Amino acid sequence: MTFLRLFIFTTLFFVVASFASAQTDKKWSTKQCSDLYKAIGFFTALADKQWKKKIEDKGALYASVAADYSTVYQTVCKK
Repeated sequence: MTFLRLFIFTTLFFVVASFASAQTDKKWSTKQCSDLYKAIGFFTALADKQWKKKIEDKGALYASVAADYSTVYQTVCKK
């Protein structure tokens, strides 16, 4: 009985996994990617400005936002 449960669970897992992997991800539009790219530059410039003013906490915040946006850009715009 344990073997049958394991077999059913494994089969069910592979069927669900195959459907999940078959879904296609859509790229964002060129305008959305362009706006995101500009936002990365904007937050990078803000971070640089805050670092030069010796306001490290705001500089770190803006740098973190730029890094997060860069990750999103790499994920959805550079496919």
